[in-house]
Amino acid sequence: MQLDLCATLACLLAASTALGKDRVAVLAIEPRPGILSGADAAALTSELGEVAGAAVAPGFEAVSVQGSDPAAALRKGAAAALVGRAAQMEGATVVAMSVYKSGATAPAGSARVVGIGLAQLKLDLRAKVPRLLATSLGISPAVSEPVTPQGTLRIPGKATASGAAPQAQAQAQPQTRKPRPPPPPNEDPLVRLVRETTEDVEDLRGLRRKQNLKVQILDDKLFIAAVREKARQELTPQVVAAERARWLAFDLAPAAADPAQVLLDVLDEQVAGFYDQFTKQLIVRRNPPASAGEAMGPDGLRVILAHEIEHALQDQNFGIPDLAALPDDDVRLARSALFEGDAMAVMTAYAAQRANNPIKASVVTAASMLRSVDTETLLHMTGKSPALLRAPRILREELVAPYSAGFALVAEAYRRGGFPLVDRMFKRPPESLHQVLHPEAYFAGEAVAPVPAPVPPAGTRVLSRGRMGELGTRVALETCVDKAVLKELAPKWAGDAYTIVEGPKGSVSLLWTTAWSGGAAATLGNVMKLVPPCWEEQAATANPASAQWTIAAPSRIDVAGDLVAVARGSIPLDAAVARQLTSGVRMPAASPPLGEVAAPAAVEPTHLEGTRFVSPRLGLQAEVPNGFSQDTTNPVAEMAIARAGPAGGAASLSFMPLALSGEAADAVFQTASGQFATARGTHLTFASKGAIKVAGQTGEERAWNLEEGAMQLRIALLPWCGGKASLTLVRVDGGDGGRTALDAFAASIKAEGRSAACSELE
Repeated sequence: MQLDLCATLACLLAASTALGKDRVAVLAIEPRPGILSGADAAALTSELGEVAGAAVAPGFEAVSVQGSDPAAALRKGAAAALVGRAAQMEGATVVAMSVYKSGATAPAGSARVVGIGLAQLKLDLRAKVPRLLATSLGISPAVSEPVTPQGTLRIPGKATASGAAPQAQAQAQPQTRKPRPPPPPNEDPLVRLVRETTEDVEDLRGLRRKQNLKVQILDDKLFIAAVREKARQELTPQVVAAERARWLAFDLAPAAADPAQVLLDVLDEQVAGFYDQFTKQLIVRRNPPASAGEAMGPDGLRVILAHEIEHALQDQNFGIPDLAALPDDDVRLARSALFEGDAMAVMTAYAAQRANNPIKASVVTAASMLRSVDTETLLHMTGKSPALLRAPRILREELVAPYSAGFALVAEAYRRGGFPLVDRMFKRPPESLHQVLHPEAYFAGEAVAPVPAPVPPAGTRVLSRGRMGELGTRVALETCVDKAVLKELAPKWAGDAYTIVEGPKGSVSLLWTTAWSGGAAATLGNVMKLVPPCWEEQAATANPASAQWTIAAPSRIDVAGDLVAVARGSIPLDAAVARQLTSGVRMPAASPPLGEVAAPAAVEPTHLEGTRFVSPRLGLQAEVPNGFSQDTTNPVAEMAIARAGPAGGAASLSFMPLALSGEAADAVFQTASGQFATARGTHLTFASKGAIKVAGQTGEERAWNLEEGAMQLRIALLPWCGGKASLTLVRVDGGDGGRTALDAFAASIKAEGRSAACSELE
C-alpha cells in the first residue's frame, strides 16, 4: 500500500507536468471613436495583460491573443477568455470586463472599470481584475460589485500604505500645494481640473474622501435639467404652498408670485457646478458661462468647484441633513449657513493658496468685507444676477445670508482655531440664523426662546407653521417700518413662532408671536403702531381676483412682558392676540456649544481724534480735510470721508491682505472701477495712469472720467506690510475744489506705530 501510494503521487506530479497550464486568453480592448482612443485602448490592453498575468492562480497562464471574440478564443483551446468593451457614461469611460469559460454562453464573472482618463482606468483595472479572475476561475467565492448609478464616474480616494482611504486629518493645514506627478497624456482638461482640485481641497481642508467621489460632467442642456431636477426635489408642492402662504401673510411678495418659478429662474443663472446630496454626486457643467467665475480671476472655475467639492467632503465626513426635515425656515437657514460658510471659507482659502497669498488673513478679511455689504449693494456690485435682483426681497436675503453671514461665522471660528474648530461646529451647529448673524451669540450659546406656535382658530385649516427668525422678522417689518428704526431692535430678537391659516373662500389669516430680549418688546410694540395702517393699504391693492388666496385688511398688535403678539386677517383678532400672550415664554440659559473658545485680542477700531483719523489696525493716521466728515455708509473702508456739493467728493482707504502687481493689480483696477460704475449707474472713460506716493509707499494710480460733468474716479494700489499686503485708495471728486482737498487727504496719510493687520500676516 505504501508503494502504491508513492506511485500514485508520482503519477499525479508527472501528469501535471506533462499537461501544462490552462490558458486564460486576454483579448484586446477595441478603441471606440469619441470614447476610447486607439492609443489608450492599446495601453489599457497592455496593462490588462500584465495585471492578468500576475493575478491568475497556479495552474493557469494568461496569454494575450488577437481579436475580440471570446468564443473564438475558447474554440482554440483556452480554458477562459477575458474581454473588455468600452462605453461612456456622461464624461466617464467605462470598460465592461467579462470572463467567459468553455461550454458556457453567459459570462462566469464581470466587473466595470470606470475612470476619467487613462490613469484612472488603469488604477481601477488593477483594483478589480485580480478579484474578477479569482472568482470567475473558482479560486475564491464571488463578491458582487457595488452598483454605480448610470451617468457617474468616480474619483478614487488617495490610498494609504495599507490601501485604505485615509481618515479626516483635522490638523493638516498645509500652506503650499504639494508637488504632483505630471498628468496622464491626452487627459480631458476639465477632467484634470476636477481631479486636481479635489486633491488640493483635501490637502487644504484636512478632510478626506471616505469613498469614491462621484462626478457627472454634463453639457448645457443636461446640466440645466439637473439643476432644475434638484430644485424640484426640494420644492415639493407642500413646500411651495407653505412659502406662498408666508409671502402673502407677511406681505413679502405680490399675491400672484410663484416661489417655485422665481427660484428656478434664479438657479438658471451663473451655475457652473453643484453637489447633489440626494444622489451623492458632484455635477459639473462642461461649458460653464464665462461669467460664472470671471470675478475670481483665471482660477475662477477651479475655485467655484472647490466650493462644491467641499460640500462632497462635508457629506462624507459629517453628513448633510435633509433640510426639508428640519422644523422651520430659520433652522434650515442656520444649518445651511454652516455648510455654505465652510465651503466659502475653503473656496477663499484655496484661491489665496493658488495666488500665494496668506490664507488666514484672506479668509478673515474676505468674510468681513462680504458681511459688511448689505444684500442689495452686493447684488448690484456683482451685476451678475438680474433674475435675483427682480426676485422678492425675502428670497434675495434668504438666499444670500447663508453665504455672507455663514462665511462670517465660519471665518470667526477659523480665526480662533482653524479648520479643526470648524469641524467641531458640525457636531453643534447653530440653532437659528440669529446665531449666524451674530457670531458672538453662537460662541456664547445664546439659545432661542421656545415660543409656542399660535393655536389655529376653530373653522380654519393650517397652511404653514414656522419661525421667521431675526432675518425674516426684520424683512417683514421693514415693509412698513423704516430700516434705520429697526437696525438697533432686530438684533434683540429672541424667538418667534407663526401660524398661517385658511378660512372660508380662501381667506388667509396670520397669528405671529415674537419674543425680545433687553426690554425691546415694549419699544417694538410702539414702533409697530405703524404697521396696521400699512398692512391695510397693502391689502387693498394686493388681492387680485385671480389669486388663490386673499387676506383681509384688519390687524391687531399687543405687548405683554417680552412678547409681542400679532393677528391679521378675517379671524377674531382680539381673542387671537389675547390667547397668544397667555402662553408666556421663559428665556433659556446660555450653553456655549464649543465650550470656552477664546477670541483673539480685539484691535481698537479706527476712530477720530479731533480732525485726525487713527487706525491702530493699519498703523496709519490721516487728516480729515476742512468741510469733509467721516462717511459711515462705507463699511468696507478703514477710513472714509465725504462732502456733498459740486466742490465735494469722497475718499476711502481699504486694506487687502494680498500682494498686488501685474495681472492681479489689473484685475483689481478693472473689478473696482466696474463695480463703481454699476453701483452708480454711470459710464466711465479711462483717463490716465501714473505713480503715487502715500504713507511712504509708491504705488500705481489710474483715473477714469465719469459721464456726469467734471467728476473723476481715481483708484490707487500701494504695497503695505513689507509688500505682503496692499492699500487701496479710492477718490471721487466733483471738480478742482474737491480734487485739491482729496489730494491733501492722501498726502496726510502717515504711518504711526505697528500695524496689527501686518502682524496677523506674519
